[in-house]
Amino acid sequence: METLEKLKQIRSRHPAPPAGSAAEAQALARFAQFFSSFAPDRVDKLVPQTYAEDVYFNDTLKAIEGRAALSHYLRESAEAVEACRVEIHETTRTANDEHLVRWSMMIRFRKFRRGVDTWTVGMSHLRFDAEGRVVYHQDYWNAADGLYQHIPVLGTLINAIKRRL
Repeated sequence: METLEKLKQIRSRHPAPPAGSAAEAQALARFAQFFSSFAPDRVDKLVPQTYAEDVYFNDTLKAIEGRAALSHYLRESAEAVEACRVEIHETTRTANDEHLVRWSMMIRFRKFRRGVDTWTVGMSHLRFDAEGRVVYHQDYWNAADGLYQHIPVLGTLINAIKRRL
């Protein structure tokens, strides 16, 4: 199903916390806390508090439905990095009761370019349910700079293409 159609369905099923409410502030704080230090033990502990059971998640690498599948994916992702953290710079509430969260992410990979901090920027489009848990999470970021360019051979090709543009 197309992402925009999925979002329309989620909007119809999940009323958002009122603008300026304590529930909204707590939801944003839980999201920020979750990604402030991305580690396997934190994933296990914080996914149930942060994400709704029927969450839709798309980080441009993979689209996932359901909290159990998301927890598994995020745990594997956290295990693949030596360190990862997200610094939130700005949050904007939209007319549709959703949030756009602008961030920078630092990743230090276990397998690629060991010991090197890789920084990338992006934005998350979020919708929270009435309990303040994320029911829709769509990331927009440059995966070529943040991930692909660090993979042997593929990274060399991406950098060659960039030089030619």
